Amino acid sequence: MPLVMQLWNVYRSRAIGCWLQYNGARVIVNVRWGDWRTHRVCCDGVSKGCTIAVGTVGALADAEDRAFFAEGLAYVVRRLAPRTIVVYGPAPDGIFGKYRDVGIDIVHFDGETSVAHSRCREVA
Repeated sequence: MPLVMQLWNVYRSRAIGCWLQYNGARVIVNVRWGDWRTHRVCCDGVSKGCTIAVGTVGALADAEDRAFFAEGLAYVVRRLAPRTIVVYGPAPDGIFGKYRDVGIDIVHFDGETSVAHSRCREVA
């Protein structure tokens, strides 16, 4: 995706979060990076030491994607020092274990695809 579109998507996410907070909603910021050029900007406007959310659905498809995701997550953790990371989608120990080991709470929710597949297995 072109850089300007990556930046626009980060902006939209922060603008919606700001609007929700202004209107009384409690917000967990979803931190998403596009590529290395957006590592810095994806953390802009996010308080240090807060709870953040990250989605892994589609981001861990192969070894290259996993390495790219892990690199971005490492940057985010260094910059924001979150107390809790809410993970939507797979949360492999190879990526999230080291953060759990240093005391960051990892709260995991399966993605819709995983939930649908588990329901199919229950029916079968």
